[in-house]
Amino acid sequence: MQAIPAERVVRHRYNPRTRQFYKDETIVKIEKEPFTHGAMRHCYRMKKLATPPQSASNHRFHSYGWSRALNYVAKCYLNEDGTIDTSQHGSDSVLTDIILQYEAAHWAEEFNKSDPPKKVDFIRAYALEFVDRPGKPMFAVERFIAGNDSYG
Repeated sequence: MQAIPAERVVRHRYNPRTRQFYKDETIVKIEKEPFTHGAMRHCYRMKKLATPPQSASNHRFHSYGWSRALNYVAKCYLNEDGTIDTSQHGSDSVLTDIILQYEAAHWAEEFNKSDPPKKVDFIRAYALEFVDRPGKPMFAVERFIAGNDSYG
């Protein structure tokens, strides 16, 4: 990841109370090739700094402490030809995925109130818009959890 250039992105985070997205700017490094894929999406390894510099448009961010950056998985929808879907429909699909993740987390909390023998948890997700790429593709992002896939 060290050799991969950092990119400026707009993060879209969902607020389930207001049912709206709010945006902020940050920087990430994302691998050029997916590490896995399904029928509809590619998955990429990504790093994001916990605290971005004051201005992510300042191009000195390429040298920040990426070795300590958090690990994430970024998922994008694909066109039928295998290219990244940069259409409005593709972006809307990513945002819908984020809303559904928060709805699932809400119902997991409700379920856990019944004190089940094994609690259910969902990790937070958000969308990233790669604003400096052609078509401004949108990716769904969540923390990378090594090993056990017991999170939703």
